[in-house]
Amino acid sequence: MYAAAAAAASLRARAAVASMRISSSSSSSSASSSSAASSAAFVRARHARCGGGAWRAPGARLTRRLARPWSSAASSRVGRGRLHRASAGKAVDADGAPHVSVMLEEILECFADVETRTHVDGTLGAGGHAAAMITRHGEMEQFIGFDVDRSAHALAQPRLEQAREKAAAANARATGTLKLSLVEANFRQMREALKALKVDGVDSILLDLGVSSMHLDRAERGFSFMNDGPLDMRMGESAKTTAEEIVNTWPEEEIGRILRDYGEEKHWRLLAKRICEARVEKDIKTTRELVEAIGNVPGKWGSIHPATRTFQGIRIAVNDELGAVEDVIPAAIEALRPGGRLAIISFHSLEDSIVKKQFRKFAGFAEPLSEEVNRYMPQPEKPPKIVRLITRKPLVPSAKEIDENVRSRSAKLRVCEKL
Repeated sequence: MYAAAAAAASLRARAAVASMRISSSSSSSSASSSSAASSAAFVRARHARCGGGAWRAPGARLTRRLARPWSSAASSRVGRGRLHRASAGKAVDADGAPHVSVMLEEILECFADVETRTHVDGTLGAGGHAAAMITRHGEMEQFIGFDVDRSAHALAQPRLEQAREKAAAANARATGTLKLSLVEANFRQMREALKALKVDGVDSILLDLGVSSMHLDRAERGFSFMNDGPLDMRMGESAKTTAEEIVNTWPEEEIGRILRDYGEEKHWRLLAKRICEARVEKDIKTTRELVEAIGNVPGKWGSIHPATRTFQGIRIAVNDELGAVEDVIPAAIEALRPGGRLAIISFHSLEDSIVKKQFRKFAGFAEPLSEEVNRYMPQPEKPPKIVRLITRKPLVPSAKEIDENVRSRSAKLRVCEKL
C-alpha cells in the first residue's frame, strides 16, 4: 500500500514538473464590455412585482464611481517618488515598469547580511525586487524566478539581463556570469522546480503575495472593478476556473462561502443572493455587470469600494491563493541553506495569518490554546525549532511610501532565518 502511494506521489511530481515551463541559461532565453441596461432589467421587474416605489438602478452610484480615476489623491502625485501616474491612470515605477515594487528598501535590508549565491523570487512580476537583488548582490551565481503569468516573464527578462550587466560592472564580488532561470509555474511548485533545476539549496527567497498592478491595470484580465472587462481573474493559464464560471454556475451557498471566508464580506448572504438573481436574467460576463449585480452595499464604505471584498473573494477562489501559500512555506524553508532567509509580503489578513502561523510553527512555538486544548489539559509537544523569527511583528510600509504608492498601504512583511 505504501509503495503504491509513493508511486502515485512520484507520478504527480513528474506531472507537475512536466507542466512547468523552465528556461535556464547564462544569458536567459525565455520568453466586452456591455451595457448596464439589460443586466438591471431583472432587478427593475422584480422591484415592480414587489410593489416598490420609484426604482433606481442599484448600480447607478457605482457606475458613476467607475468613471472616476482609481484614486484622485494618487493621480495627483504625478512624477513624485517611485510611483508615477500615466494619463491612463496606470501605475509605473521609475524604470517605466507597470508595477511598483512594494517595500523594496526593507526587502534589500532584510537580505543585506546574507551572502546570496542562489536567490529565488517566487513572484517575479515585472522584476522590480529581482533586479534590485541582482544589482545589490554581486556574489549571486544563480537567480530563479517563478510566475504563472507568461507576460510577466516577457517584461522581467530584459530587466534582469540589464541588472546582471550592471552588477557585473559595479561589483568586485561578482564570481562569473549569473545564471538566470525563469519558471512559468506557481510558486507552490517550488520543490519540484528546484529539483528539476538540480538546485540543492538556496540562500534567500522572496514571496510578494496577491495581485499586481499589471493585473489590476489591464481591463482584459478582469481583476479590477474600476476597468470594465471580461470576468477572468486568472493569474495564469493553469488556473482551473474563471470568475465568470464561478458567478454563473456555482451554487449560491458556495458563492456566499467564498465571499465570507475569502472576501471577509459581512453581507455575504445578501450579495450572493443578488449575484444569483442577476444571472437568472442574463449571464454575468463583465466586471461592470458584476458590480451592478452587487448593487449598493449596506453600511459605510469609507475609502474602500463596496465591490472590493467581493472581487477579492472571487479572485482568491479562482487562483487558490491561500492553498498556494500553505503549500509553499514548508517547501521554501526546506530549500533554504542554514543562515538563509525567507521574506514574505502579504496584503490582507487571511494571507498574513497563514504566514504568521506557519512561521511560528517552524520557529518551535506551540499552537495557541483553544477550546479543544485548554491550560488544564495535557499540552501538545512543541514542534522542532527550524527557523528563528527575524521580525516578531510584521514590518509595514513607511508613511512616505504609502503617500507615493497607495496600493502599498496594507502590506506586511515577515522574515525568518533557517537555523
